[in-house]
Amino acid sequence: MRELYVSVLSAIILLSLIAASAYAFAIMPQLLVLEWSIERMDGRVTLNAAPPEDNTMSNSDYRLLPFSWKTTARFWINPSNKYGFSASSVIKAITASANTWDEQTLFQLFQYMGATSRSAGKYDRYNVVSWGPYRVGVIAVTYIWYVGDTIIETDTRLNTYYGWSLTGEKGKMDVQNIMTHEFGHWCGLDDLYDDKDYWLTMYGYADYGETYKRTLGLGDILGLRAVYGE
Repeated sequence: MRELYVSVLSAIILLSLIAASAYAFAIMPQLLVLEWSIERMDGRVTLNAAPPEDNTMSNSDYRLLPFSWKTTARFWINPSNKYGFSASSVIKAITASANTWDEQTLFQLFQYMGATSRSAGKYDRYNVVSWGPYRVGVIAVTYIWYVGDTIIETDTRLNTYYGWSLTGEKGKMDVQNIMTHEFGHWCGLDDLYDDKDYWLTMYGYADYGETYKRTLGLGDILGLRAVYGE
């Protein structure tokens, strides 16, 4: 009888482990990688085809990704860099980018949790912004892990191949400008590639010294509110 009990118990444990493994596999998140390219290397964009003047507050265009945050995205910043920026100045620029989106909706999208030594690009349940190496031609890359229509983790890596600035310096990428766009992806907005959308924050290309994407356009705001409300 004891042997039968042990056999039955072992079978129950084995079935439980199989069921747990199957459940874990079923809810394993999928990954979307969004790369933001440098404009002058692409060749698709001709500035003559873009609106010659900033039409930010009259252009209502936006595109949505098929998933979004259902809770507040708590994020960490790894301020370590090779550009001589202080940790506090990096954190100030990146949190300003997040706040630019939060200010346009009553839904609390972002909460800064502190500095970290973690690196972006690894699924570890930490939403991280950091510098790191990536291929030439891509300024920044955002990783989105999701299940169904729900984002469960987002990271952004700023490509160390390029020079970076906190002041819109010519010949360098502006941290706040780039991160405002990337946080748009965190919100669930997709890139726009038509030349007519050149002045919107979610336009899919950027360039050196650019700062106008630090602020949102009408389409950016409408896209945000389509997901999270006013």
